[in-house]
Amino acid sequence: MSPRRSTALISITDRALPAATLGEGWHKVFRVAFDDVDPVEHPDDYQDLRPIGDDQALAIARFIHTAKQDCVRLVVHCRYGVSRSAAVAKAIADTEGLYFPPAYEEHNSYVYRAVRWALEYTQNEA
Repeated sequence: MSPRRSTALISITDRALPAATLGEGWHKVFRVAFDDVDPVEHPDDYQDLRPIGDDQALAIARFIHTAKQDCVRLVVHCRYGVSRSAAVAKAIADTEGLYFPPAYEEHNSYVYRAVRWALEYTQNEA
């Protein structure tokens, strides 16, 4: 199945891995690389990995604000589709007043807070 031309994609990969291979047909694509870590809840885990940075969260937020102007759908994916992508999707849903399953708790809380902050911070830029 190919994506529709009105669909934007946020592709999240680990820093140490190559970017995901994407099919053609996406209207807009944003690629970002950061590791699936939470330095607040687990400060001593994975010291060689890097969490999402403020600059990355701001870039994601700006991409989302831009994509809203001419896309009707947004897809967010990461390596396993459980933690980082869910955190970005939850931040978008909460900021935009959209539904996100309330029982889902597998999202990366650190990524969620960073992207939620960035979406609110950049709200008036669009």
